[in-house]
Amino acid sequence: MAKFSRTWWGDRFIQALEAFTDDNRLKRGRSYASGGKVKTFEIDLNKITAKVRGSVNPYFGVYKEPTYNIEIQITPIAKTRWNEAIQQLSSKASIISRLLLNEVPENIEDTFSNLGLHLLPHSSKDFKTKCSCPDYANPCKHIAGVYYLVASQLDNNPWLLFELRGLSKAELQAKLADSPLGKALSEELNTKEIPLELSNCCTLS
Repeated sequence: MAKFSRTWWGDRFIQALEAFTDDNRLKRGRSYASGGKVKTFEIDLNKITAKVRGSVNPYFGVYKEPTYNIEIQITPIAKTRWNEAIQQLSSKASIISRLLLNEVPENIEDTFSNLGLHLLPHSSKDFKTKCSCPDYANPCKHIAGVYYLVASQLDNNPWLLFELRGLSKAELQAKLADSPLGKALSEELNTKEIPLELSNCCTLS
């Protein structure tokens, strides 16, 4: 079957989706993501917008291939709480060293949970979604397809996790630079510009 993530953090993103989505829609969503049905998608902090090619379905009165508009919002972390989280993260060499390697350390969530927060999606309450398709279910297969595509992006750009929780790259750099360890990571971020990719979003396994 198609595998959309190679990393533990990408898998966790998918697991959050799969915990509250119908299996049939998940299957169709995987097909949409791997079959090039997602025409465009953009991430602007915690908001994801996309255009997805739909299917002809006379039952719903759809007689030619439509394009549906998708919007996904992930619950942001408040700015004041981000200050607390970054202060904790930037004081831990083990976490900073892994982030410098463009990896998310497995214990990063411990720092957030100690503050009563979550970096990775935790439940359906973390997602607010809508699609212009006629399917009554939310998330529908079109939304699921975009989720899988976003998970594949997280493999190459784990900094999206911070953006999806409402912290921009510029803000992250500024907050990290307040500590010696964080400053090294902030400077490293200046060299990382990773574009979103619509192709090669999955491998077969």
